[in-house]
Amino acid sequence: MARTERGATQEAVRRHNLATLLGHLHRHGPTSRAQLTRLLGLNRATIGTLVDELASRRLAGEDAEPERGAQGRPSKVVSARTDSFMVVAVEIGVDAITLALVSLGGTVIARDRCLLESDEDRSFERVVSSISALTGSLLRRSQGSFTCVAMGVAVPGAVHPQDGLVHFAPNLGWRNLALADRLRESVAQEMVVLVGNDANLGAIAEHARGIAGGVNDLVYLHAEAGVGGGIITGGRMLEGSTGYGGEVGHMQVNPDGSACHCGARGCWETEVGEDALVRRAGLQPGGRSPAEEVLRRARAGDAQCREAVEITARWISVGLIDLVNSLNPEMLILGGMFQELLDLARPTIARLLHEGIYDAEHQRVELVKPRFGRDAVLMGAAELALQVILNDPASMPLCDRDDRPLAVPLPPTGDSGSRDLLAALPLRARR
Repeated sequence: MARTERGATQEAVRRHNLATLLGHLHRHGPTSRAQLTRLLGLNRATIGTLVDELASRRLAGEDAEPERGAQGRPSKVVSARTDSFMVVAVEIGVDAITLALVSLGGTVIARDRCLLESDEDRSFERVVSSISALTGSLLRRSQGSFTCVAMGVAVPGAVHPQDGLVHFAPNLGWRNLALADRLRESVAQEMVVLVGNDANLGAIAEHARGIAGGVNDLVYLHAEAGVGGGIITGGRMLEGSTGYGGEVGHMQVNPDGSACHCGARGCWETEVGEDALVRRAGLQPGGRSPAEEVLRRARAGDAQCREAVEITARWISVGLIDLVNSLNPEMLILGGMFQELLDLARPTIARLLHEGIYDAEHQRVELVKPRFGRDAVLMGAAELALQVILNDPASMPLCDRDDRPLAVPLPPTGDSGSRDLLAALPLRARR
């Protein structure tokens, strides 16, 4: 019995080490074997064995030219392969659906987009049909011998993290819809399908490979028609007791304000969303296009649009003050439309934030834009899907020197320990 336990433990350690090494290459890019030895605290022989196994599973490769250090033998540079496995990343917005094929390291292979111009276009079945058509088109256009293993989907609403049920997406008019199951049936019968809240996924992207690398307490805010928040505290996503945390757009900031899609009145997003900005500029609301027009005019110096931006910036500060005083984050990341408002009205937002924060320690919070810009949520959807590979690289098939699979993949063992934001998930790959 003891021998079995020791064997099981050794296998778990090997899988953990594989996941840790591949995760580093995915997040930080090409790294020499010598650096990997120092960073991961493993000896050269172990690093060599792990690199060889990742290479045999089409997950890593080494540069032909070694990296030469100041002393000792040259050390080859290891990198994640970007020409073998890929995932489908999907961002469902109120105005459009964006898809991308993404491989390790966040390499975008291809992308496409379709507009949602009417309530019918935003209906659940029409969105599923659009995702199916876009996915098929992208897969047909993609080149090379890629294996597509998973689909990650970002939704502007409350999503149950375990089963992909969209509990409530008010700006789409969705309630209690099994999006993951429906997409699996219609689009990706042989792929894992994972669904997450858009702001949560934006936070994950920026934490994993973006502006918030090494920051373990942050709030990512994503603003379009509505406002969502992805909150990471102590390095872990704050999901709440039922997985629906982060709906910061529905903080009540103005009891006498406008009615919200959620049924309440005076929610934060009614004061800082696209429609509020557009109305203040004297234009007719109607999605992203009018909002972009207001921002364009404001940048050009239009007085009414500049005033609309300033008023919206003041309301943005109201919500930010509540978040900072409640959560004490190291960083506030303003994504979506907020990043453009930050460009135009940073002095106003920063001044009001400084005045409203009650404690000197809270003043250290950084106010930044996402490194991935408008693609932060899409890259977060890719990160969600890539966990299928990153959590357990040993579940990928072994290949010969010509990249032909030699055996059926080993079954996943559960959480490899290489990620603390997302659990490991089963893999069903197809060629």
